[in-house]
Amino acid sequence: MWACLSQLGDSRWLLPLSLILLLAGPKASAGLRRRWAIALSIAAAITLASKLAYLGWGLGWTRIDFTGFSGHATISAAIYPVVFHLAIHGRTRAPLAWAAAGAALAAAIGYSRLPLHAHSASEVVSGWVLGCAASAYALSARPASFTTPMRTLALAACLGLLMPLLMPTLRTHDLVTRLATTLSGRDSVYGRQHLSR
Repeated sequence: MWACLSQLGDSRWLLPLSLILLLAGPKASAGLRRRWAIALSIAAAITLASKLAYLGWGLGWTRIDFTGFSGHATISAAIYPVVFHLAIHGRTRAPLAWAAAGAALAAAIGYSRLPLHAHSASEVVSGWVLGCAASAYALSARPASFTTPMRTLALAACLGLLMPLLMPTLRTHDLVTRLATTLSGRDSVYGRQHLSR
């Protein structure tokens, strides 16, 4: 169950999904989508930087068992609330309630990383908070009335679902690991076991 829930936070599906909505959303939501692009980019950059800092140079926080923001928690919280809002806006009177549901889904995805031993609680919670801050910034745009066409939503969902099928062996963690060794000049990355030394 936890593995299936964790898959909902896979960036291979979430990033293409969000890219379509960023590029093909209705004109009236342009301000919101612009804020979302900025916030999502910043959240992703902070998450990547934190991972590289530990993997490449061992810069973590032993006391709270922190080796970098959870990518699943961050990306899920930065994307699902806005996606739910864009999908439901103009179709119901409570789009922000759906955004809150997106944040709750992201929290569940983040939690799934704990029983899978992929992250510590500090990494999940901090990632979720970072992602929610990105979503909140985007949603604070308060655009005029708009409705995202169903064909746009369907295209975004289909493209997102196709990417993991087209690239089943691609793992973003492997790419980050490779980048960390390249930048740091090390032969191998720091593991969690190094944090307690």
